[in-house]
Amino acid sequence: MQSAALNKPDQFNEDTCPWSRTEEARLVKQVTREAGRIALSYFARDIHKWEKSPDNPVSEADMAVDTFLRTTLMQNRTGYGWLSEETEDQPERLRCGRLWIVDPIDGTRAFLAGGDDWGISVALVQDQKPIIAAFYAPVKDAFYFAEIGCGATKNDTPLSVSKQHDLNVARMMGDPTAFKASKFWPVEWPATMHAEQANSIALRICQIADSQFDCCVTLRPKNDWDVAAADLILREAGGTLTTGDGNGLVFNREEPLHKHIVAANKPLIKPIMERVTPALELWRARNKSYDG
Repeated sequence: MQSAALNKPDQFNEDTCPWSRTEEARLVKQVTREAGRIALSYFARDIHKWEKSPDNPVSEADMAVDTFLRTTLMQNRTGYGWLSEETEDQPERLRCGRLWIVDPIDGTRAFLAGGDDWGISVALVQDQKPIIAAFYAPVKDAFYFAEIGCGATKNDTPLSVSKQHDLNVARMMGDPTAFKASKFWPVEWPATMHAEQANSIALRICQIADSQFDCCVTLRPKNDWDVAAADLILREAGGTLTTGDGNGLVFNREEPLHKHIVAANKPLIKPIMERVTPALELWRARNKSYDG
């Protein structure tokens, strides 16, 4: 167990930082685009792949992108921490006021299948909140970017979430069968609600930011690297990203895990939580050891 002092990151002092926000933004854009080019060099080819755990694939492409991102970002920003899906976690990150949180290829399963719903996720986190973020889906030619307080863009065009307020006709990113399983939902989802799946959770959230979709709900745990970049992109586009309990996401904790994710434009949060809250209460009642 880590000490309390190790669990709380040091406060970051921007006044003494040698790099400006403009320089940080430029670096994030450059490395994310280059990481996309590296990933594409492996795409739709017969490459080495294996399972880190059952139904959890990884490939030489993931590792190549991870190596590039880690080497480039850490050499250019001494003193920053590092957290990645494909790098062994180091507790020293917990003391860093700034760190990089990356997913070299979010949606590896889709990548290996030759699909287009995958991408590279890079976030610069300061004091446990993302301040600069990029998500690049190369096959879709979609480059999402956000800087805190400056809005979000897709291919340099400003983003804004949809104004949809009616859950009955909302476009939900998620497994359609999951929303029809009434045994999990004390308050059922509208039968007329459109639901569509994508392998990459970050891409799902970004597609809410650009108003292709209206909302996303998953009660499956997600790690920091899955959602750090998308969190900022959605919020800067006017949307909301919380846990199923309605709490904002806090990054760079000892356990970099979020047990459920709700993402939507603001008008849809209330009707979504009217379904998520009783579902979680039911789950907890059935699983007394569940710690929420």
